[in-house]
Amino acid sequence: MSAATRLKAIATLATTSFAILGISALPSVRDFITRHLGPNGLKNAYRVLALIFALLNLKNLPGFWHLRVLRGISYQLYFQPTVQKPKHLFAPMITSSFNTLYDCDYNFHKSNSTYFADLDVARANLMGCIIRTGLARLNRGDEEGLPEDTTAAKGTYVLALGGVSCFFQRQIEPLQQFEIYTRLLAWDRKWIYCVSHIVKKGAIKPDSYALQPWKRGRKQAAEAKKEDEDLTKHIFATSVARYVFKKGRLTINPEIVLERSRLLPPRPVGVGLPPRTESVAPTPAPAAETPAMNSAAVSPEAVVAEVSSKLGSAADDTPRQDEDWTWNDMENERLRGLEIASHFDALGAAHGELRAGTVLGQYGDYW
Repeated sequence: MSAATRLKAIATLATTSFAILGISALPSVRDFITRHLGPNGLKNAYRVLALIFALLNLKNLPGFWHLRVLRGISYQLYFQPTVQKPKHLFAPMITSSFNTLYDCDYNFHKSNSTYFADLDVARANLMGCIIRTGLARLNRGDEEGLPEDTTAAKGTYVLALGGVSCFFQRQIEPLQQFEIYTRLLAWDRKWIYCVSHIVKKGAIKPDSYALQPWKRGRKQAAEAKKEDEDLTKHIFATSVARYVFKKGRLTINPEIVLERSRLLPPRPVGVGLPPRTESVAPTPAPAAETPAMNSAAVSPEAVVAEVSSKLGSAADDTPRQDEDWTWNDMENERLRGLEIASHFDALGAAHGELRAGTVLGQYGDYW
């Protein structure tokens, strides 16, 4: 709904607020408050109102975004009691939140810019869960099977956000609760992609909770029959983001970290790292940016095969328990998601649309 159609509501709210302030300033009103609430009654009333407003907008207070993100990462890294299994690699993780008054714009619904702060928190939980084993092993020195250039590179293995987009579908009303379903979408030779769906709270009923087995699925028998229900009708917005793994300035193939995290099915003999057969893969990064391409003395295909073979033996000695989730299942899902991710990557061509010369003008942020 446009701002023009809500001008009456905006004017009414502003008029009411100023009226309350004006009435509270009247001597008779102040005397009444003083008699019943004491000499500091009016100040205390304002303080209570300010406290209530702050509590309703707690997630928007300075520093709370950092707490929310760090809490999600820290919990998944250090306190998550259940280990994620390969068959749940593409399963979504739910993060709950609500639209505060501070998040609302002049249209009285969630401001477009505030979606990204909530999405940061949702992705922090998911990526923390995915990388907690792999990055920890690599940073402890478990680099068996990696190319010499990678092991010799200086720096710590880290994860960095490389791009994010958001497509808005429906508005979120003031104080409305919502859930963010975030899951791994795909990966290629450089990027790991995730997709997030912001949906109405409680609209989707999970069958089970892989990392929280003590929770019961909320689907009832009658609801379980509605498998063909169009879930998109519950979506407020959808976001796609991509991350890159780094060791210092060197880019690490995401599959190396996923394998170190024990999240992949057993690798078939002769299968190398991405790119493999993806015809929809985005434009390849420069050869020197991936560990599989760090050696100029041999062909890229030979390096990929050698590194993949070594990783297969070094990544995990624990017997697999997911016989129903095969490498082909994983690869088919990865390629399906990669087709979507390739369109997201194609938007990078917009970098070339920067124009100089004649401009329309230059204006400050405040004046």
